[in-house]
Amino acid sequence: MTAANSERYTLRLLGPFELTAPGGARVEITSKKGIAVLAMLALSRDGARSRGWLQDRLWGSRRKAEAAGSLRRELSNLRKLLNSDAVELLLSDRDRVRLRTELIDIDLFVARPGRAAGEFLEGLDIPSERGFGEWLREQRDALVPPANDVVLSAAAGGTLPSHIVDVSLPPLGFAGRPAIAVLPFANATDDETLDYVAEGIGEELIVGLSRIRWLPVISRNSSFSFTESDDRKLIGQRLGAQYLVEGRLYRAYDSYGVSASLAEAITGYSLWSRRFTLQSPAARAELEQFVNELVAQLESRIEHAEQIRIRGKRQDHLGVSDLIWRGRWHLNRLTRADSEMAQKLFAEALALDPDSPEALIQATAALAWSIWAGRQPQEQILRMRKLAQQAMLADPDDGRSFMLAGIAEMWLRHPVEAKNLLEQAISLTPSLALAHAQLGGCFNLAGQPEQAIVQLKTALRLSSNDPNIFYSLGELGLAYTMLGQWPEAIEHATLALARRPAYWYAHVLKINALARIGQLDAARIACDELLAAKPSFSKRFLDWLPFVDRTWVDHFVQGLKMVPGRPPDWPERDSPEIAARYQSS
Repeated sequence: MTAANSERYTLRLLGPFELTAPGGARVEITSKKGIAVLAMLALSRDGARSRGWLQDRLWGSRRKAEAAGSLRRELSNLRKLLNSDAVELLLSDRDRVRLRTELIDIDLFVARPGRAAGEFLEGLDIPSERGFGEWLREQRDALVPPANDVVLSAAAGGTLPSHIVDVSLPPLGFAGRPAIAVLPFANATDDETLDYVAEGIGEELIVGLSRIRWLPVISRNSSFSFTESDDRKLIGQRLGAQYLVEGRLYRAYDSYGVSASLAEAITGYSLWSRRFTLQSPAARAELEQFVNELVAQLESRIEHAEQIRIRGKRQDHLGVSDLIWRGRWHLNRLTRADSEMAQKLFAEALALDPDSPEALIQATAALAWSIWAGRQPQEQILRMRKLAQQAMLADPDDGRSFMLAGIAEMWLRHPVEAKNLLEQAISLTPSLALAHAQLGGCFNLAGQPEQAIVQLKTALRLSSNDPNIFYSLGELGLAYTMLGQWPEAIEHATLALARRPAYWYAHVLKINALARIGQLDAARIACDELLAAKPSFSKRFLDWLPFVDRTWVDHFVQGLKMVPGRPPDWPERDSPEIAARYQSS
């Protein structure tokens, strides 16, 4: 032993376990589980593991209280061997156990000429504990014969020195954005032939999530190197991931089920979980549909979590990403004041980074909302189209910019161009629920309600928690109106209003359908509700709608005129006094 390391312990994990104290004296540890505890701590980040983690792997076959007592006894014995007046090598508290690895030269991490290679923990086995057996097998599988006589543990086992990989910092290029990692889905069907299906679900999910351009996704090779037994917080730290997705494939009577969950890596807090049914998980079309739905719901949950997180940050510490997230929070509140604030925040983000694709996309989305809500003139729509085109150039792989450009073309009454752009958006991001909804709206405006229904139902299935769901429901109400299916039109318009009571378009659809089937008293009540929500409502609202066939505007005006007690000059006349007189009549 050289003078340089004469004051340090040395730990041999390749070959038979061996621990040597400073000065060269061998520390005799006769307990197999004591050896296992030290090896597990040596390969963990900062040399630390929770008591629960150690108990599960070394005493998992026992009851919880018995396992805790056994760990306490093992740690007591180890402290007697390792801790002296000069140094305490093993530390423990109520929740955590730590080996002071900064005082130990571990053969996996230290290059030493002439070091004998060998199997990891050669000869050690604890047959009664499955958890330890799985951990041991993973470490042995992960270790690759050393090159240049330097051995490092794989990501699933040991920790690289901090001067090589600093896991306390996010990976380069994330720029503060929240990354997500998909852990391998477990096969819980008891059918080993379906292992490939469970793994395939995770792989397809990574591909689907990678199409969400604002959300960095950890590669399969990195996230799949971890197992179900690894500490989730540690996984998040090593991968630079703020969110973790995991799940399993299982039998569900005569079909199959997939459970999936989303959690914050740092806190372990569960944000969302759901079960899905698959008739045949090996059927490609069904798997693609399921993955698209799962991606859409994950995106919605993460977006909400990020908006809440950024809302809690101090105003004077907001960077480009923070400004964007705060703006998205305001935009989703769907009020005029919030829309104005969102546009202000996105403008600030663009001032800091004029080429930011995300800032361009969100600025376009905010402008689109204000155009729709305020029925703004063509000049604003042309401005929106130009902004969307800038976003398309900034990131040609982001489906949202194509969607926004398609919406602009739709409002300019260019249905062919709009459909092409919206279909391109879906091709780039199949899970983009709003793109399906807008394509459905485009089909409606072009007089193709049957095709609209297909896209709108897809949008509802993809993201039932989308804050814009009222739009999909309203457009379904329009499609059924165009088909003359009045009960369905009433039902969907009512559902849209339940989510957004001020949605005047859904009010008009409901009034029209009720009047057409002769329910005039109900139509009168619905008309009162419209004018209570929008006292300034008049025909000019309908005139803005970009129908290719303009007779549909006349259709809705005729429906409104069928309501009994209506002033003779309404809805043509734009006057709050008329609305007030009508409500009091």
